[in-house]
Amino acid sequence: MTSSAEPAIHPVRVVARRTGLTPDLLRAWERRYGAVHPARTPGGQRHYTDSDIERLRLLERATAGGRQIGQVAQLANEELQELVAADSRANRQGDVEDPDGATISVFLTEALAAVEQFDATALERTLRTATLRLSADDVLDRVFGPLLLTIGARWHAGQLAPANEHLATTTIRRVLTWMTESPPVGADAPVVVVGTPAAQMHDLGAMLAATAASGQGWRVVYLGANLPAAEFARAARIADASVVALSIVYPVDDRQLPDELRALRVALPRATKLVVGGAGIASYEGVLDEIGARRVESLAGLRAHLRELDPRLAPGDPTR
Repeated sequence: MTSSAEPAIHPVRVVARRTGLTPDLLRAWERRYGAVHPARTPGGQRHYTDSDIERLRLLERATAGGRQIGQVAQLANEELQELVAADSRANRQGDVEDPDGATISVFLTEALAAVEQFDATALERTLRTATLRLSADDVLDRVFGPLLLTIGARWHAGQLAPANEHLATTTIRRVLTWMTESPPVGADAPVVVVGTPAAQMHDLGAMLAATAASGQGWRVVYLGANLPAAEFARAARIADASVVALSIVYPVDDRQLPDELRALRVALPRATKLVVGGAGIASYEGVLDEIGARRVESLAGLRAHLRELDPRLAPGDPTR
């Protein structure tokens, strides 16, 4: 909330660097949620105050702690500070009660150090060790997920060179592929088709989702990134899929994506469920609600929804 008494002197590039938020995400937060209201130069460029930057930092910390931007964007700064502090205290308390917390922290520290040092061998060794030491759910939710978020934030903030980011994602992709090399699922296993829609090029979130679904005993058909709606629908019909799961990360302001999502829902068999997750879904929640897509906020949410849809689990089955 820009003050008239405070000069708006910071361009978007400076704000992105100081907050870790991408320019596209900043625009989405401003247009959709009114998170801040930057001043405009005569040429139309946005300029921000120090207060704007402080507010955006609070919002970034709140969303990094698991909050949805739509839930916190209208809170006053004092309320945001209290919320962030409460989440931080809860996380610290959880670490005390969590016997694997210290081990997970070490894995994350070592993995990030390997990325910064451009050491693919060390990164792969760390991730494979984590996979063997931790449960499949924990390693995905608490190692791979936070690692990808941190790498993405540092890359967008200019704190990580593009070559380091590419090395990291290539290595993570290789380890996730290794994790899914398991014995064939049963003939009665339901099928889920996983990928990212057209113009969505970042597919590691989709790979995490595919690995999580595989861990639930589903037959996974992984299609990768940037696939048009017609091809998703065709694959779902050929595979007789119960679910199509999409990951939406970036860009968050693609004007064509809503129509792609509508076309996909129309083209899919009526019985095929559509599940959508990823860091960018808040920007498309209107169309997702319109087409009846199930939004999942985490891998744990995806697993829970797949258990609800799994025909092999009776309604009273305690494994649900």
